[in-house]
Amino acid sequence: MSSPEEPRGRDPSGTIGRNIEAFLLLELLRAPSYGRDLIRCLDGYGFRRATAEPGVVYKVLRALEDKGAINSTWATRESGPARRYYEITEPGRDLLRHRAHQLERYQARVRQLLDNYRELTGEDPAVQPAPSASELRELVLSHSSEEGHGS
Repeated sequence: MSSPEEPRGRDPSGTIGRNIEAFLLLELLRAPSYGRDLIRCLDGYGFRRATAEPGVVYKVLRALEDKGAINSTWATRESGPARRYYEITEPGRDLLRHRAHQLERYQARVRQLLDNYRELTGEDPAVQPAPSASELRELVLSHSSEEGHGS
């Protein structure tokens, strides 16, 4: 059992781990897989930081295995190193079902917030507003002062 005060490296809040857990379980529901392939799948979902810091992914896989949500086995090949294959378990399916339900409820709340925002402001939050003239001036001045320090 892991200690609640374990250091989390460069992800002290555990944000990456919480966000990728359901995606890892979903991919393992699709088919058993190994770490590097799962990391490629996460990259396809847009988890760039998890891809850049694969140790985080392996920690999440280890935690899922400790919870009994996945099992792993080592598979050797004729050439190349052995690979650790991960497979979802029945408790893992239950966990994924629970996370999917939580995400569905969260998505409904976010959709309500965005709809209310659009109604009250007339703005579309999906469109990033153009910077104001003063913001543009500040950006240009800060950029030119940075260039001046480099000479």
